[in-house]
Amino acid sequence: MVTRTVAPPPDGHVRVRMTVAYDGAPFHGFATNPDVRTVQDDLHEALSKVLRAPISVTCAGRTDRGVHARGQVVSFDADAGHFDAVALTRALNRMLAPEISVRDVALAAPDFDARISCVARSYRYRVLNSAWPDPLVRDLVWHVREPLEIGAMQLAADQILGEHDFTSFSKKNKSKVNETFVRTVDRAQWRRVGDTVQLEITANAFTHQMVRSLVGMFVEVGRGRRRPDEMGEALQAMSRMAVPSPAPPQGLELTRAHYPGDG
Repeated sequence: MVTRTVAPPPDGHVRVRMTVAYDGAPFHGFATNPDVRTVQDDLHEALSKVLRAPISVTCAGRTDRGVHARGQVVSFDADAGHFDAVALTRALNRMLAPEISVRDVALAAPDFDARISCVARSYRYRVLNSAWPDPLVRDLVWHVREPLEIGAMQLAADQILGEHDFTSFSKKNKSKVNETFVRTVDRAQWRRVGDTVQLEITANAFTHQMVRSLVGMFVEVGRGRRRPDEMGEALQAMSRMAVPSPAPPQGLELTRAHYPGDG
């Protein structure tokens, strides 16, 4: 594994770690994208106004259009003379609400980087499994009418634990050469909560559309259209043709970014 170094803040600056939550519905994803609204651009604009200098943030994990976050972590450098964590939190929440909420702001080590320092990410996916849709949560769930067999879905989820090549469940980036899709999944647990079935999944990292593609497969298993052991077969196939379409984005939420020393 290649060790990546992180440059320290410039003289007179401090490295800041910030945890944010956001409703992904109004945004075209986290990362800056020309001519559309993104979470990153909203953060850049607000931070630059409050700190009176151009600010650029790095995030723990880029989320796609419509995907939500409760535990997204970003890092940036700020002029030490203008940094006040409490005042910054209050100002940002006034400016960014209601779509974005700043949950925590703190000084970080000079070599901290929200992306590079992150050792694991956790996501939750919610499926509303009921005969009728619920308009009050339509932007937070995937509505599936057919009854889902959660035991079969868990048998399929057990097969992705550990290190695997997730080529079948990944959207390739044509601009990247020798892109690897090997990831290590530490947790993949389905549970029923009221009218929803929810996946809690943690891995060292995720490929593009990996969670949504996995959920698409899990739901086919839950519907009885595929056997649980077909999950293993799909992994071995290393082809997008071996799996169904990804689940829609609105059911997905980045719940936590994990770092060494966190409780």
